[in-house]
Amino acid sequence: MAERMSDNVVRARLRDEPETDDSTTTRRRLSPELLIGLVLIVGGALAGFTLFERSSDTITVVGAARNLPRGTVLTRDDLVALDVGQMPGAAVIRAHDASSALGHRLLADVPEGAPIVPYAIAEPSVLGVDEALIPVALEPGYVPAGLAAGDLVRAVISFPNGGTDAPLPEVLPATVEVVDVGTTGEFGDELRVTLRAPATMALDLARADRISLMKVQADR
Repeated sequence: MAERMSDNVVRARLRDEPETDDSTTTRRRLSPELLIGLVLIVGGALAGFTLFERSSDTITVVGAARNLPRGTVLTRDDLVALDVGQMPGAAVIRAHDASSALGHRLLADVPEGAPIVPYAIAEPSVLGVDEALIPVALEPGYVPAGLAAGDLVRAVISFPNGGTDAPLPEVLPATVEVVDVGTTGEFGDELRVTLRAPATMALDLARADRISLMKVQADR
């Protein structure tokens, strides 16, 4: 009789025991992991915000004050200070280094308001002992389209008005650099090209009845 009563008491207690909610247990066990995840998400958001804050900083660099064509030798009037976003130091010329660009020649067109990058300018060089700046007057049809300072050319001399005894056209062997291109003549219909060339080349150019230029890519 005592054993049956004890058994009944145990069963009654088991009936009255509240059922365990497995999902609640699971949620409690995952709470630390969720907390870590939230910390990582918040940390990532803060890092992204900090990066955005830094990317919004600006620096002052050297830019073009006007449209500058290839071959322009830079002067103070060609330069202007520009505020731009953060960029690698090698990709821009800082405003405090603007003087380092003066006297350099542009290797590419730079539109107004665009930064002038270091690799788009060439350092000036001194004439060699056997070199000279030789001005040549040319007809427009005997000059390559788009000829600009910095281009490498070879000169062709000919004697079309010399009759049958005239020397044959000749391609001069020296590859020379164009220093400047401009127009001259009463109506601006004649080109004036200044060449950096061996001084002896001036004699060949002076004796020619006609001179034409060909653009080349060979090294000097």
